[in-house]
Amino acid sequence: MRIAFAAPLALSLALTLAACSQEDEPPVESEVAPVSTADDANLREAERSLADPTEQGPTRQLAAIPQRFRGVWDSLDGNCAPASELRMEIGADTLGFYEARGEVTDVMTDGADAIIAGLTMEGEGERWTMTRRFELTAPDRLIPSPVGEETDFEPMTLKRCES
Repeated sequence: MRIAFAAPLALSLALTLAACSQEDEPPVESEVAPVSTADDANLREAERSLADPTEQGPTRQLAAIPQRFRGVWDSLDGNCAPASELRMEIGADTLGFYEARGEVTDVMTDGADAIIAGLTMEGEGERWTMTRRFELTAPDRLIPSPVGEETDFEPMTLKRCES
């Protein structure tokens, strides 16, 4: 009878010892899908959309100038004619003045009703860069102002011209 009990006990003990003495197998490496440039662009866009709080409110990088800032603007006493010296035309990625044109290189929100745009300008045979802040004070009023150390630009309120 002892032999009948001893055999299952010995087998159980042998299996337990065998299980404990086995080395752990190395983890199986999971396959990772290759990353494409489209994935990089999606990641950059997601990072840009994150809000960064400032004194003015949340800021985020934009792909273009928002629609509500676009259009033709002129001084309050201007006539909105193409020859008006203070006339400004804002597009999705362009900015036009009487004697100069620019391309938007960077645009971000600056609170709820303002944007800051980096511009590469060209006019009268010269090229330069500038940064402007555009604030909507009403749906038909815009105040452009310089950003940085530009001292020869004085902010003024512009009106939206009829399209």
